[in-house]
Amino acid sequence: MLLSIYDISAPVFRQYLAAFSDVLAKAEAHCAAGALAEAEVIGFRFREDMEPFPFQVRQALVHSAAIVGVLRGQSYPRAEGLRTLKDCKAAVDAAVAYMDAATPADLSIDPGDDVGLFEPPGATMTASDFLLKLSYGHFFFHITTAYDMLRHLGVAIGKDDFIGDVPVKAPPG
Repeated sequence: MLLSIYDISAPVFRQYLAAFSDVLAKAEAHCAAGALAEAEVIGFRFREDMEPFPFQVRQALVHSAAIVGVLRGQSYPRAEGLRTLKDCKAAVDAAVAYMDAATPADLSIDPGDDVGLFEPPGATMTASDFLLKLSYGHFFFHITTAYDMLRHLGVAIGKDDFIGDVPVKAPPG
């Protein structure tokens, strides 16, 4: 069986974004319990020249929902105004809903078809390269950075929180 662009995009991004939504809920609870000021999370940077937490969330959405939008021939709104964990969670939940609404027919683009890049304007690459060689790397970099920031700040999350619900089939019999 060959995998389609749909198979390797919307369901994959959905799984990790849904898990991230749960992690954001844990971070909200951690802050609400008084263990951490939410402003520390929102303003946190690993290094002075690194973008803060909301940027990591926004870029994870750009390299998942917006990419699925491009592959569907649509635009996806850029997440703006991420000033709280609740804002971040709402943006992630909207992206999960967008992935849930995507169907195989929506993403029936041939892997060899060209798609337009955001930068430089007018440049293209194949749909499969766009997804596998460009989007995945950026998506996993930014979502992992956001997880690492939360872990660094003391939010109790681990590997299972990152992976989320994995569709495991029970053994026969």
